[in-house]
Amino acid sequence: MKIAFFHELPFGGARRVVNEFGKRLAKHYTVDLFYVDKEEDVDVSFFQQIFFFPFTSSEWSGKAWRKRLYKDTVELFRLAKLHKKIAVQIDKGGYDFVFVHPSQFTQAPFLLRFVKTPKIYFCQEPLRIVYDNFLRTLPKTSLPKRIYERGIRKLRQEIDKKNIIYANMILANSRFANEWIKRAYGRSSKVCYLGVDVDLFKPLEEEKVYDILFLGQKLPIEGYDLLEQALSFFRRKPKVKIIERGANGIGIDDQQLVEEYNKTKLVVCLSRNEPFGLTAIEAMSCGVPVVAIREGGFKESVVDGETGYLIHRNPHRLYRVLKKLFEDKELREAIGNNARAHVLKNWTWKKSIERFLIIVKQWSSR
Repeated sequence: MKIAFFHELPFGGARRVVNEFGKRLAKHYTVDLFYVDKEEDVDVSFFQQIFFFPFTSSEWSGKAWRKRLYKDTVELFRLAKLHKKIAVQIDKGGYDFVFVHPSQFTQAPFLLRFVKTPKIYFCQEPLRIVYDNFLRTLPKTSLPKRIYERGIRKLRQEIDKKNIIYANMILANSRFANEWIKRAYGRSSKVCYLGVDVDLFKPLEEEKVYDILFLGQKLPIEGYDLLEQALSFFRRKPKVKIIERGANGIGIDDQQLVEEYNKTKLVVCLSRNEPFGLTAIEAMSCGVPVVAIREGGFKESVVDGETGYLIHRNPHRLYRVLKKLFEDKELREAIGNNARAHVLKNWTWKKSIERFLIIVKQWSSR
């Protein structure tokens, strides 16, 4: 089997998915990578052939309206033109299918509409500024700016929706994402759960120097406001470690991340409408209890009361669960052990790849 991978993702969870799938599929099949970015990725040597297409997106600080207009028009045209060029090259490669991943610029990439080779699109989530009720609210600014923002979001919705129409098959990373995709696009998808590298993300003999580890930006969409409210109820403030892993990948590598997981008593996962959430299964793989919001993909990966706790978005409830875990070391250790065993049984990349190949086999035999 010969497979072409395509993505134009920033550093983060979705890009990790590309590399983890590529790394494992390349051991048994011919797997080539086509990707768009501002600079080359040095950590993709496991692909047989690598085709890099440089594309630099303009930085917009929120003031220069000419630059914003350029990004919303000319830049999208340049990107579509580049994708048309990539599609021609892929179609000449004799691939069985293209495994297309999301775009940081348009969500569903333009490539879907141009490439003729059969394509599977891994839709990690719909275009959130349009389909997420929490993010779709327009900013409080002047009327002309709101009108412009509404128009641009409509344009981007149309681009995303038209691109995804051309996917021969869509994958979702959870049942929650599957339903979201159905509501947003009127398309069915197949659930292919993600995984974790259990040989890397594992328990270590590390001293617990933090009470809580929070991965993400200090923003309401990440649930940081909920954590702040819960912390305000403690007489003795817990020691919180915050890791803001930037889009440029700077800040912490995977081995450091494993060490940080092992240095904390528990991990909180509070993001709003998180489609899956790699943080939860990474922490559990390290034998660390997880306290997660009873929303999105967390409901499918965390077993309430066994591998962690699922709570409603209530600061008092979060406070009580955190306090309970801080005061009971034996409970933390028992849940941590359960979490590691749960991941080994259900959430490895091996399991994820097996699901993917079953889906591909069923799809290709039609």
